[in-house]
Amino acid sequence: MTEASTQELSLRDIVETLKRNRVWILSLPVIFGALALIYAFFIAEPRYASTATVNVAPVQVQAQLEQRIQVQGQNLLTFEGLRALAFSEEVTKEVWEALKREGKLPTAWQDQGGTPGLERMVKDFKIKNESARQQVAPQGQVPPVVASLTVEAPAPEVAARAANLWAEAVTKRVNRSLPSRLEESLRTLEEQVASAERVYREAQARWEAFQRGNTLEQDMAELYFLQGLAPSGQTLILLNSQLYGERLRLQRDLNDLEIELRVAKDVERPGLLARKSALQDRLAQVESRINLLKERVARAQVEQDRLSQALELAKNAYLALAQKKTDLQIELASSQNSLAQVIAPAYPVYEKVAPKRGLILALAVALGLMLGVMAAFVAEALRAPKPEAAG
Repeated sequence: MTEASTQELSLRDIVETLKRNRVWILSLPVIFGALALIYAFFIAEPRYASTATVNVAPVQVQAQLEQRIQVQGQNLLTFEGLRALAFSEEVTKEVWEALKREGKLPTAWQDQGGTPGLERMVKDFKIKNESARQQVAPQGQVPPVVASLTVEAPAPEVAARAANLWAEAVTKRVNRSLPSRLEESLRTLEEQVASAERVYREAQARWEAFQRGNTLEQDMAELYFLQGLAPSGQTLILLNSQLYGERLRLQRDLNDLEIELRVAKDVERPGLLARKSALQDRLAQVESRINLLKERVARAQVEQDRLSQALELAKNAYLALAQKKTDLQIELASSQNSLAQVIAPAYPVYEKVAPKRGLILALAVALGLMLGVMAAFVAEALRAPKPEAAG
């Protein structure tokens, strides 16, 4: 039994095998290369690319605007947010419909079969973060978000038009985001202003009703008179004046009567004592009236202070909200195109980006060479074995 079947192929055997089957090794790369050239020159659709550049305001500017309108739960726009916005259906569909209206929608982007043309169009859209290439921002500041929007299309003019439409749609959505939040805040603020105005008017009505219905001034005037006090709270010393006060007058009369009693004769004392009793009863009535007036004045003053404070708070709240509404309306009027803008529009570029004929040819030749080597070994394996020489 021979040991040829158990021997491994040596490098010489491999070279001999390739030589014997060189037809496969040479023909397949030529065939694949020819097919690649035919595809690249006659079948493949040429592709052109155009790029538009979009600039979004620095995060500090966005933060300042957010702080001024006091919108909670909103994220500042970063490149990731810009990418999501750029590839949203709302934006891409606007570009697709605009091209369709203008009659510039390529066949490759039109609806065909079960695949919507919008999906195929989006595959030719690319966005790239260019922020790192921009000039370094001052220390402590964040540079603006800069992105390049590139579109590949069968014609240079279509690529440029699609890129510009895409950039315009993106900036429009970005710039619309702030006014939309401002409008939402304004609607909420208008409701708050209306509510604050109602509270203010109700507080004003309660204050006016209190002013019309209370007797605070009269009660205080009577209290001052009965106590013999001036409005400043000081005791009056005009003994012979009506301003002296009823209580002080009665107390004076009682004091005078006590002096008379001490020097009065027995026959005069009963009359003086009767006068004294009448004066004491009158003084008790005055004291009771003074205490009643004090309670009424105290309650009225508490109510007056409460209503006055409520009115002042309602007025300040209403005026503050009304001023905020005015500021927000001014901000809304001046916020157009304040966040994003197209800093470099796209122009037709007539240099093809596809098909890359050299790369296609190289790949086709490499593939043909690999398949030719495989075919050479398969042919060698299928080749009939030589008859063994007789021993």
